Amino acid sequence: MSVHTRTYRDGDGERVFGTRRSAFIRNGDTYYLTDLVVYADGLIDCWGLATVDEFARKLRSGRVATEFEEGARASLHGVGSWRFADPRSSTDAESLLGEIRDEIDGLNGRPDSGDRCRAALEAFLDDSSEDRRADLRAAYLAIPRTRRAFVVGDMDNKDRPVRILAAGVGGTLPDGGGPFDERDHAGAPAHFERERQAGARLFGGPVRGERPRTS
Repeated sequence: MSVHTRTYRDGDGERVFGTRRSAFIRNGDTYYLTDLVVYADGLIDCWGLATVDEFARKLRSGRVATEFEEGARASLHGVGSWRFADPRSSTDAESLLGEIRDEIDGLNGRPDSGDRCRAALEAFLDDSSEDRRADLRAAYLAIPRTRRAFVVGDMDNKDRPVRILAAGVGGTLPDGGGPFDERDHAGAPAHFERERQAGARLFGGPVRGERPRTS
């Protein structure tokens, strides 16, 4: 998971907060490691300001790169250059775009995909109907793949209990999860009930308001 740092820019007399992370820009046959800055007003700065839709096109075209060829040249300005050997990316284009959208939501104090999934899980635990399960499944799959394991802040079980409930007995998930049996399904609600009885905050995501706002 990328380390994000806070930043801002001045626009129209107002300070617009953002977060900074690293990304690769492909220019010609070279991948340049650079800053990717996401701002609360929905603009992304990665060799120029772009809207979310424009950034999505850069991802689709490979201009903002998440895949790298063996032996391809990479460069960090002012530091040096190298060639990739056995390159492995920690993200993909779809996940990176989802992370960017989550950052914009967080910067504005809005629920992000993880928050929405945790709300859907709370609702399912209170009413385990198939409609609620469908809501949970959709909310879970809307989380960027790179962030799903951390949605409930459980470093031991990670997202497995959520996946079990989202899939249902005998169900599967598009990313390869399942099928899960009745024993799996019985244990998942009990896991969260123990968390509740222990007085723990049910899901260990970030506390709302921890990120900077534009106002």
